[in-house]
Amino acid sequence: KRSHQRAADSTSRQADIVRLNAKMIKDLENEIAGHKGESMKQRKIVYQLEKEREKYGAEASDGNAKFMAALEEVKLREMTILDLQKKIAEGDARLKSQQNLYEAVRSDRNLYSKNLIESQDEIAEMKRKFK
Repeated sequence: KRSHQRAADSTSRQADIVRLNAKMIKDLENEIAGHKGESMKQRKIVYQLEKEREKYGAEASDGNAKFMAALEEVKLREMTILDLQKKIAEGDARLKSQQNLYEAVRSDRNLYSKNLIESQDEIAEMKRKFK
């Protein structure tokens, strides 16, 4: 009877061990499934982040190219402005020169006009004296 009891206890213990092992296996399988699900989520996140990185990298590159083009445009316009300022300065110098020439001609004309009037007066005076 005792050996029967021992055999029954041993069988019961082994059945408990088998149940415990089955429960541990099931728990581990559930844990593995959870880790697989988390791994999939993280892979999706990594994929999304890589796509965003590519997108923002392309946007940054495009923005940089536009900035460089705008910088070049600014340089060209500054050169154009300097060129136009030089032309304006040349035009101002020509205008000043023309004004000086005009004043000289006007001054000469006034002098000659005065001399003409004086000469005409002298001629009129001489004609009067000859008569």
